Amino acid sequence: MPESFNNISAPAIFDWEMVRTALRAAEEGVYCWNLESGHINYTEQCLRMMGLPYRELAPNVFTQPEITIHEKDVQFFKNGVTRYIDRPCSTPLRLEIRLRNQRSRGWKWVRINGLVKRDNNNKPLQLVGVWIDITRRKMANMHAMEDRELFRALIDYLPDNIYFKNRESRFVIANNATAKKLGVVIPSDLIGKTDKNFFTEDDFNVSRSAELEIMRSGQPLTSFIHRESREGLPDTWSQISKFPWFGADGKVKGIVGISSDVSDIVRSQHRYQRIAKHLDERNKALENEVSLAREVQLALQPLKIRPRVKHLDSGIKREARFHHIFMPSEGVAGDCFQVFPVGESGVGMLICDVMGHGISAALIASMLRGLMEQVVDLADTPALLLSSLNRKLYHIFEQAGIHMFATACYVYLDLERARLTLSGAGHPSPIVIDAEGKAYLPPIPRSPGLGLMETSLYRESELSVSAGMKLSLYTDGLIEAHNSKDEELGAIRILDHLNSNPPEGIKEMIDSCIKCMQNFTGSLKGDDDICMLGMEFTETFTLNQSTK
Repeated sequence: MPESFNNISAPAIFDWEMVRTALRAAEEGVYCWNLESGHINYTEQCLRMMGLPYRELAPNVFTQPEITIHEKDVQFFKNGVTRYIDRPCSTPLRLEIRLRNQRSRGWKWVRINGLVKRDNNNKPLQLVGVWIDITRRKMANMHAMEDRELFRALIDYLPDNIYFKNRESRFVIANNATAKKLGVVIPSDLIGKTDKNFFTEDDFNVSRSAELEIMRSGQPLTSFIHRESREGLPDTWSQISKFPWFGADGKVKGIVGISSDVSDIVRSQHRYQRIAKHLDERNKALENEVSLAREVQLALQPLKIRPRVKHLDSGIKREARFHHIFMPSEGVAGDCFQVFPVGESGVGMLICDVMGHGISAALIASMLRGLMEQVVDLADTPALLLSSLNRKLYHIFEQAGIHMFATACYVYLDLERARLTLSGAGHPSPIVIDAEGKAYLPPIPRSPGLGLMETSLYRESELSVSAGMKLSLYTDGLIEAHNSKDEELGAIRILDHLNSNPPEGIKEMIDSCIKCMQNFTGSLKGDDDICMLGMEFTETFTLNQSTK
């Protein structure tokens, strides 16, 4: 056997210097409290959690909790430690408390674990254990609770019936309007029930078949009129939209439904034209409300954007090609964008960033996409489009009694005139790379964010475009990314990076911006949602002179 294997079974010997090194490398802090002398020892991590320099005399958290622990946690901490020491047990001590930072006077959530060392007479001698910083988990739980409460408030303020069902068509979530319609006291009384508990067998079978098909195909069923029959009650009519409900893994979890009672309309003797017009108005309102619930899905489906092409009579072919990325900081994001054709030779590009994160921001972001459908007639006048969006969003926030806003930038490209028209609502200026390859920030009028004031006014600026020009819209998660020194990336660093590394196409431009951020922060993911939408303009000569 080779000599190198002779000592393979020999026990490793750790000296105290190795132990000290291991403790310094650990994220958890270690403490040892001598119960007889009252003396306590901390590692550096414990001192850091208390905001104290290394080797500074630190208070004993067990004997002086009033100095180090939040006043609301002091008695709970004392009682927990006393019970643990006085009553021998085999499980470790585990207490979660708020610990004061002696330097910043702020608070950290810390879990204190410990084990008691006892003598042969079961007398406690030492309490030894670790401190673990759990601030991020606690804050995440608090934010998640706030998101759920805001989501609950949003759907309960809406007058239409909103509900979620699982794959068995059993209610999972419902708002107050749904509970009232089905004759139960509170929405939670619906949980676990199906339509069979409230409607006839035939009605349940029709509803169940439709929901099974939606879950099978992944395709929504929108704005259909359904006659509802219940034992002992007059028939009613509802206008219903149902959408697949996707989970974070992309699989269908069930359906999302929104319905409105249209019984009075159906029963009326109005002519068909009046009924159709009214139903169309209700349909638009329903589509906006559906957008709120649809974004509860924890993953967004990728979008494919087709190039927009215009052939001029002069034999010139002008084309706008697009590329985008979407990087939510959490399961769902408050960023959104849209690209859509306008008339024969135009294209509209909108990017939005809703205040905050999580479910609440995602709901508002999806609502903005729905509102865009109502203002598409203004797509060739960016300032008027943003003004109309602002008024609609303001009225929704006012009705719901919530205080939120969204920033936005809208760009209209006229391929026939080779002109860009831009307007902003508190949003960062886009990045433009001209035909010579120089990156710069175009002048764009700044105005308040959407939803803050009903009468906000928005202005426009124009740019001429030429072959090879590239434009990128983005949300502030890109430029507000921070490095380890808490420095902000900023747009100027991105411009310098693009000027030093000219991209060949629009995909390379967006990839280069993300690479610049990652090099600056040292991370593949930012602290905020990041959304980028890019457009590249090309112009070529073609023998085909037909207008498209």
